Amino acid sequence: MNPSPELELVQYTDPYCTWCWGAEPILRKVEEVYQDQVRMSYKMGGLVADIKTFFDTGNRIGGAKWYQQVADHWLDASNRHGMPVDEKVFFDIADSNFSTHPANIAYKAAQLQDPTLANKFLRRLREATAAERRIIQDLEVQKELAVEIGLNGERLLADIENGRASAAFAEDLSECRRHGIRGFPAFLIRNLRTGKELLLNGYRQFDEISAALRMLGGNSVAPDFPETDKETILNFSARTMNTAPREIAEVFDLKAAETDRILDSLVADGALHRRPVGNGLFYSAL
Repeated sequence: MNPSPELELVQYTDPYCTWCWGAEPILRKVEEVYQDQVRMSYKMGGLVADIKTFFDTGNRIGGAKWYQQVADHWLDASNRHGMPVDEKVFFDIADSNFSTHPANIAYKAAQLQDPTLANKFLRRLREATAAERRIIQDLEVQKELAVEIGLNGERLLADIENGRASAAFAEDLSECRRHGIRGFPAFLIRNLRTGKELLLNGYRQFDEISAALRMLGGNSVAPDFPETDKETILNFSARTMNTAPREIAEVFDLKAAETDRILDSLVADGALHRRPVGNGLFYSAL
């Protein structure tokens, strides 16, 4: 890996944000196409501090029926961004004092322990709540997911309980305020040598992010698009714990029917395992 990439792509995010979940295929494509030319990092935005005082007028979310409203929003978003969701998770937590902040803090605890594994942990948090109907603000669930990807679960809980992770989360919130970021995802692209920056608010397509990367990086940044053969797609899937069909389609520029045909073939070959999640599917290497 290049120890000094030209560019950094910072996503301001929240593990519960469905449009951040929907941006996962885009970010995976950036990673595949630009590899060590771009450093990927994440800042937590704290989407919902307290559901009792939360109102999102644009998506008509707020009040006593917030869980039904969020579930409907997730289904609508899934139909547009293509990533699987299980909206029933919100009925499981309808009577709780719901906040997304504990999941944000858990990510910061993982980052204190191991920045590389922390990003894998963030992905597992997203998968678990979006598609697997798991309650990721629960400490025991956080610990289980951390152990799954190789983190020390006891240390994760210790850094949550001793306040170190909360302090790191507060720094991320301050950074969001400095940039005027109130919705997620948002993407800050920074040239690490010149210091020039560009902020893209909201969900963005790959071509928009790629254009911004090339504008800030100039001739020193060049995309390298992967082949679309079965072996390359299998190797991509093997590097991740779970992959949704939409991610394969995005990374390899495939239509949905062609994506399904290749994935079906890999399952038939015994190379991939397929499991239903929410309103979609995950594939994982055997």
